[in-house]
Amino acid sequence: MSFPRFKAVKKTASLLSLGLMTLLPVSLADAAPIRFLVGYPTEADAPYYLDSGKEIPANNPGYSVEVMQEVGKRVKEVRFQLVRCEFNDCLEQVKTGKLDGFFNVPYREHWLFTGKYPFTKAKVDPRQKLYGEGYALYRIKDNRRVTTDGDRIYGLKGQSVAVKTDSPVIPLLEENNYPVVSFATTTEALQAMLQREVPAAVLVAEHVETLARMHPELSDLISRAEYSLYEEDYYLMLSRQFYAKKPWLAEKIWTEQTKVQQELAEKLANKYIR
Repeated sequence: MSFPRFKAVKKTASLLSLGLMTLLPVSLADAAPIRFLVGYPTEADAPYYLDSGKEIPANNPGYSVEVMQEVGKRVKEVRFQLVRCEFNDCLEQVKTGKLDGFFNVPYREHWLFTGKYPFTKAKVDPRQKLYGEGYALYRIKDNRRVTTDGDRIYGLKGQSVAVKTDSPVIPLLEENNYPVVSFATTTEALQAMLQREVPAAVLVAEHVETLARMHPELSDLISRAEYSLYEEDYYLMLSRQFYAKKPWLAEKIWTEQTKVQQELAEKLANKYIR
């Protein structure tokens, strides 16, 4: 006598289970994205971010800014919001959790207590860097007397080295008593060398290679010394608070950032490197 009732209960349970299975992905997909506040410095650092100040340029904001904007479009679980602050202020805001992220941050061991870097096997993962800079010595092709062993520069005879304004290698060169002359762009530094105003230039190799792709004749005019003088990688640092709450989402953001950087690297380099 209870058999028909049993069938009805079973049918109801099956329908309820199916309804829950159908509803669950929809509710997750329709969940409102959480705000993700990302900071970057107020001081311009071409080609990565242009125009000093607190405003986010509507057009041509910079290489790294465009990478972050594209990441924001791809990671649907968050609503990216960019803000600008002084570098040390950004670091402090990441430490307190007021900012969820901050770029472009070089790796420093003492900043491991400030925020989270992308890690693998207990060390920072260079594959997930936002970009890297390798500084190399360049000279006019027929001037082989100027060279480096990666530590010292030889053959300058007291003459200056061309560098880009605000380059991180300037203190390193000055500490070793190499006079420097700064230029606003990589192109201007190379032009000074080609006009023999300086015997050599210390520049980001990736930037020079980009210019050489755009101007093939450049490769016939200059040569690069074998050893690099300085290397630095830069990362998207996330707040420890954000990582603790949503580690899977933090890892997804770094993964998407790496994909975007790889996909857009040449296009953005051609657009911004001068």
